[in-house]
Amino acid sequence: MRPEFNDWLKKYRWPLALAATVVVVRVAYFITVADDPFFTHVRNVPDAAFFNNWAQEISSGEWAGGEDVFFIGPLYAYFLGIIYRAIGPHVTAVRFVHIALDAAAALFLFGFARRAFGEGAAKVAGVIWALYLPAIFFTSFLLPVSLDVFLITGSFYLLARGVAGRWGNFAGAGALLGLAVLDRTNLLIFVLAAVLLFLAHVKRLKWGRLAAYFAPIAVIVLAASARNALVGGDVVVVSSQGGLNFYLGNSANAAGVYWNLGDVYAGDPGTLNRDAATGLAERALGRRLKPSEVQRWFYARGFAWLRDNPGDAVRLYWRKLRLLTNDYEVSLNADFYFRRFVSLFHRAPFPWFAFVLAFGAIGMARGWRGSPFARTAGVLFVATYAVSVLAFFVSARYRLPAVPLLIAFASAGLVRWYDLWRRWRWRSAAALTAAVFALGAFSVWPVKGIRYDVPFGQAYYQLGKFYFEEGDYGEAIHYLNKATAAAPAFYQSFIMLGVAYETLGRTETALDAFRCGTLAAPDAAETHYNYGVALGRAGRFGEALPPLYRAVELDPGYEAAWVQLGEVSIALGDYRRAEAAYRRAVGIPPREPRTMSRYAEILVHIGDNARALPWAEAAAEADPNLPGTHFTAGRICFERGDYAAAVAYLEREAELQPHKPEVFGLLAVSYAELMDGEAAARAYEKYEALGGSADPDFEREVGLPPR
Repeated sequence: MRPEFNDWLKKYRWPLALAATVVVVRVAYFITVADDPFFTHVRNVPDAAFFNNWAQEISSGEWAGGEDVFFIGPLYAYFLGIIYRAIGPHVTAVRFVHIALDAAAALFLFGFARRAFGEGAAKVAGVIWALYLPAIFFTSFLLPVSLDVFLITGSFYLLARGVAGRWGNFAGAGALLGLAVLDRTNLLIFVLAAVLLFLAHVKRLKWGRLAAYFAPIAVIVLAASARNALVGGDVVVVSSQGGLNFYLGNSANAAGVYWNLGDVYAGDPGTLNRDAATGLAERALGRRLKPSEVQRWFYARGFAWLRDNPGDAVRLYWRKLRLLTNDYEVSLNADFYFRRFVSLFHRAPFPWFAFVLAFGAIGMARGWRGSPFARTAGVLFVATYAVSVLAFFVSARYRLPAVPLLIAFASAGLVRWYDLWRRWRWRSAAALTAAVFALGAFSVWPVKGIRYDVPFGQAYYQLGKFYFEEGDYGEAIHYLNKATAAAPAFYQSFIMLGVAYETLGRTETALDAFRCGTLAAPDAAETHYNYGVALGRAGRFGEALPPLYRAVELDPGYEAAWVQLGEVSIALGDYRRAEAAYRRAVGIPPREPRTMSRYAEILVHIGDNARALPWAEAAAEADPNLPGTHFTAGRICFERGDYAAAVAYLEREAELQPHKPEVFGLLAVSYAELMDGEAAARAYEKYEALGGSADPDFEREVGLPPR
């Protein structure tokens, strides 16, 4: 080897070794999980499926990112979209890009720790990061974690370099952090705190560096917000999900972790959460809302709950603090502990969070005394990021972006602890050891009320749902039964199990599964609704009424349950009950055109044409392409003697349903009443061609030749 290369290799051997370790460990991990359906099939992880689908739309040319304001931070979807555009939608390639990002993060972490704490701490930090199992775990999913960590560690590495270097390092640090904000909008809390930090050090850093750091952040955030205004027609800073997440973390139902506002496990979390949130806010206010209005409504609900329930709020935030600092990896979409059935890595003694927290707290406490700018910025980031997570809800995935900097402080604390023992300063060493054990014990002590069974139930449910979609109903039922046994409170498993049994034609077993869902979650309107629907499908209409009434009792705004109650009543011949049910359904905003149309049909059936026509007209206006609506309106107009209006509606219905003989029959009579024999004859011929019964009297009236 050339001497210059040997010198270079010697100088950078530790960073290179750390990066290589990151790559080797993660590739080995991928091999162990190669047969895991959560690894091999993206759709088994809802958020991953959402990002994958969104990225494919972007890569196909939808570079505006859709027609609405961003609901979820857009950066990762565009990141995937660029990869897909370059090499196609190859998930395996994306995972290896994740590995490269993790390796780069190791280099950035090493560089930051070396400048903030020294060479020894930098080596320890790199090793801990290379072997930190939660980071390895998330690298295997199409989720933004690896990208976020890369951007944050890169930003702090450049920030540490910039203190004694060029202003360009500050510009680069700001640009990377600004990009990270496009995935994690809660980082704006650190940005605001960083303004005060820079102002406190402005004499040393100079105003130019302050401007260089914050200008890219402002440009990136404003660009995303301007896109929302131009494309979505609404003023939203980056994304509109913040209000919903704040409500999920600050309400009577909040427990410090994510909970479903809607059935996110039924499909795309981006649209389902957005639609469920929008529907709830619009029903409350009785009008259509922009995303910014929905976001403000949820923020207002969350703050109102905090104001009105101070005692509960204190207990909730203590619980969230315990969850954030707990060794337990809180599940969201994918359960960390479920992988122990698949990978030996999850049974090995890799570094765990309690270890990082205990030594990290020691490192941060020591860093306050005479600490340089980079250390202070690191402490400020960890603190403000923790606050930003506590303001919403806790999950392992949302905690991880702060862990690399916490690892840097942990490495400093560990080096300090080792140095005290090595120099036999036993009093200080013993005190530090006691503090580490106390913090570690606090972290590993279980959080009261945590349902460790629910993530397992959700994981089994996802497997069951996957096999159901694959058409392997036997395997689906196997895993869904495991889900109901592992977490009976997760009622979606009972619903999916009932659907699987129905698909196999095992109606009675399906009804048992749906009924068990109502017993497992008696206060969940969805379980009673699905049980009632299943009874209706089985033709047991009388038995379907009680569970449907229970569903609307639990959730008076459950439009689908009112509709189903109306349909069951029609099947029983009770149109008065059906009218009452549909009257409640059309009173729930935003009104669905199909519900309004069906309500108009029921009103016609009971002879209340005066009330029926406005509903039919409203349905036709809301959805001009909805079949049946124009026929109902045309029939009412015909019976009122308004034949011209009847013809207009019926002609439109004939376009929508050209194979319905009754449409052309009524159209023919309407034309006849308008004395348009030629048009009446054409409509009548179409009516007969579609199988309509011949009417000799009408044929003579419109002048058709005798047969």
